[in-house]
Amino acid sequence: MFAFLRGTVAAKPLDYVALDVGGVGFAVYVPESTYRKLVVNQDALLHTYCHIREDDFKIFGFLKEEERTLFIALLDINGVGPRAALAILSSMSVAQFGQAIMTSDVAALAKTPGIGKKLAQRIVLETRTRMGQAPELSAILGETKEAETPPEGDDVYEALISLGCTPAEARKAAAAARRQLGADARDEDLVRAALRSMARI
Repeated sequence: MFAFLRGTVAAKPLDYVALDVGGVGFAVYVPESTYRKLVVNQDALLHTYCHIREDDFKIFGFLKEEERTLFIALLDINGVGPRAALAILSSMSVAQFGQAIMTSDVAALAKTPGIGKKLAQRIVLETRTRMGQAPELSAILGETKEAETPPEGDDVYEALISLGCTPAEARKAAAAARRQLGADARDEDLVRAALRSMARI
């Protein structure tokens, strides 16, 4: 299939762009952020993915390779089709999506049209699982160096890590627990409060 298409933006209908490639017009479906940046009569290069079904053939295009990588990864999640994957990339950048995954921010994902809370929870869970199996996905969504560096001497953080939380989750939950109970609360109470806050996500 096509790795990319380079051509001139001939038109911008409501839900796709028409890309003139050597006199052949391709209908390319793009995220809203890409749609806004493309200008009619100007050249563009779009990294593409062809979605083929028995009764359907569509080309999806992205200005950045990392957007295409995320789009393809989202299609592997049960319940996420091209329309939902494109909606996610229209609602947030790759960096914002990565932050939502690392902090288990289900609410941020659920704000995407067509993505309810249950599907958002599945996206968080399955994406984090796949990150350990797909180096290219980890490369674009991986935690920042700051998140990888454990807070020195923070027993609450360490307890949450030992219970299976990611560094970003542990950092966020520990901070939320301290805001709720106060910095002088016992560590065991802070851990319980942190776990409760995560369960409500």
